[in-house]
Amino acid sequence: MTSTDLHERFKKLSEPLEPIDTKTISTLRELNDIRVIAYDFYGTLFISGVGDIGIDDGHANADLLTETLENSGIEILDKSAGTAGFKVYNQVVDKHIQSLKKDGIEYPEPDIRTVWKDVLDEMESEGLINYSNRDSLPDIVSVEFEARMNPVWPMEDAVDTLTFFKDRGLTQGIISNSQFYTPIVLEALTGHTLSELGFEKKLLHWSFEENLKKPGLKFYRDFIEKLDDFDPNLSPSNVLYVGNDMLKDVYPAHHFGMKTALFAGDKRSLKWREDDDRCKNLLPDLIITSLSELKKCVKL
Repeated sequence: MTSTDLHERFKKLSEPLEPIDTKTISTLRELNDIRVIAYDFYGTLFISGVGDIGIDDGHANADLLTETLENSGIEILDKSAGTAGFKVYNQVVDKHIQSLKKDGIEYPEPDIRTVWKDVLDEMESEGLINYSNRDSLPDIVSVEFEARMNPVWPMEDAVDTLTFFKDRGLTQGIISNSQFYTPIVLEALTGHTLSELGFEKKLLHWSFEENLKKPGLKFYRDFIEKLDDFDPNLSPSNVLYVGNDMLKDVYPAHHFGMKTALFAGDKRSLKWREDDDRCKNLLPDLIITSLSELKKCVKL
């Protein structure tokens, strides 16, 4: 199955979502010398049904997995395949995470395609399913499962905000917990390529490519290295990072000297983390309830 086919599956499986009011009052001010805006994806650029990427926050069930298998062209040999497969899925995810932790990675991000390959192999060995098309099947199952477990939709002003800054020559990037399908769904549901939206390819920092994820500081440190490679004249203080989670987004970005904006536009994803010592006394530079408010704050 090609990337275009996966685009079409996301379009077919997705429906519009509306943000849920957080009753938060925006805190805006003008920021000078911002030369890069980087964004979180799930819960910031896109509404997320579970508030984050599905592998982190999703809550699957046997029926959902059975539906995924059937729509991926997999023959179900045992009526318990959904229940048994869900257990296998959780075990395999944990196995991959623990393996990466043994390599010294505090917050690991396994590639979901490798996870699903192992899940399907185990389910087949247990006589639960039968399938062909082995090369592309993990990609297909990943998309079918995520789209059902974690429905997403672009924030209503995301495209307008991104193209506004693109047209004015501001560099834009992404720092996000993600999987291979994240850029696919972004393009599929906005109807624009990453380039058309103004994203600099060298500043797309996807966790699945790094095997690291938020809130790990190394994940952000590696982004800073990419920033330096992109333009040695840029410093973290030239970056405004926009995210919906005080711990995963604001804390590490602030730690490395970036300006920060807490996106408080959807109740599903807004995380204040007031009980976490790293966030108790931490304030973002901005609190925004719509992405378009960034236009008022970034001096061009």
